[in-house]
Amino acid sequence: MPLVTVKPKFQVTIPAKLRRNIDLREGDIMEATLVGDGILFRPKEVVDRDAAADRIAAKFGATRTSPEDLGRSEDEIVRDSIAEISASRRERRLRET
Repeated sequence: MPLVTVKPKFQVTIPAKLRRNIDLREGDIMEATLVGDGILFRPKEVVDRDAAADRIAAKFGATRTSPEDLGRSEDEIVRDSIAEISASRRERRLRET
């Protein structure tokens, strides 16, 4: 089991073998959680919401309205699309566990 040393500013170096196993890179964001008598670090992806919203708006603007969406407001279509994406992510997370 690899050991780490807590440095003066409470920094630790994650051993190379562990970093490689989870493809951890410099600058990656980690979530820290207290677990029992320890700390669990999990890599997290961060999304720039404004940039993502701009990309989504551009995609919606470049598409034609499908026959099933005729007569629906853009807000309704976006809400349904977000719900479909959320459901897809939940299904993927369940498959990964």
